[in-house]
Amino acid sequence: MAGEYVFGEATDDDVRLRAQSAVLDPLTARLFDQAGLAPGMRVLDIGSGAGNVALLAAEAVGPRGGVVGIDRDPHVLERARRLAAGAPNVEFRTGDLRSTDGLDVLDGEFDAVVGRLVLAHTPDPVAALGAVTQWVRPGGLVCMHEGDLAHEWTSHATPLWEQVRGWLLEACAAADVDARMGPVLYATFRSAGLPEPDLVLEAPVGGGARTPTFGWSNSVRALLPVLERLGITSAEEAEVETLTERLDAEIVARNGTVLGPLMYGAWCTTPRAG
Repeated sequence: MAGEYVFGEATDDDVRLRAQSAVLDPLTARLFDQAGLAPGMRVLDIGSGAGNVALLAAEAVGPRGGVVGIDRDPHVLERARRLAAGAPNVEFRTGDLRSTDGLDVLDGEFDAVVGRLVLAHTPDPVAALGAVTQWVRPGGLVCMHEGDLAHEWTSHATPLWEQVRGWLLEACAAADVDARMGPVLYATFRSAGLPEPDLVLEAPVGGGARTPTFGWSNSVRALLPVLERLGITSAEEAEVETLTERLDAEIVARNGTVLGPLMYGAWCTTPRAG
């Protein structure tokens, strides 16, 4: 399972992706604005998944720009194409940044390469980042958005919250997914031969009726087939249909807060020729 994209197995992945989009898209949009994604750019989105990041990039570059999204799973790209229907400046291609020939589907130069929660799932993030950077023009933009899932999720370590956190972190470890890719983005950029990146850190957070609990509970729902296969938990134990409500009840009873994944943004421009 080394380097496996664990979420890709989930039968209810659309639920997770919608929840992830609702929680993370505002953060990614702000990152793109701060990094300098601008109208007219041609953008490469790596590990597109259901296409939300590609659409955010398409909004930033406008009708004069364009976005090419790649993902190794042709089935998830079908969902991306449905989501992007009506967006003429977005296209998706099947490609794999983990292999030497997985980027052969690309053509021409790009003004920017972007990605969200992708490098954590690659066996060699430095090599993957270096490979996609070869497609960026000199002086172009490299912008990655990665998380830290190992932080404390709540202001109070309640039993159910600690149990759910343990399930997800155990699944990441079993799949050789780096749950703390965000904090090492700086080192990854530098090891890939890129200049020092600018960094930003942001996370969804809330209490009471505004807790981002559904993001975590829907990840459990989507990962349930993997969690069961690994013997981490079962459908009977997880009770996903009521998980959000039970998690909320624990933290609201303590007037606590819930913190979504810490999202690290890193960006730089590639060296100019000469």
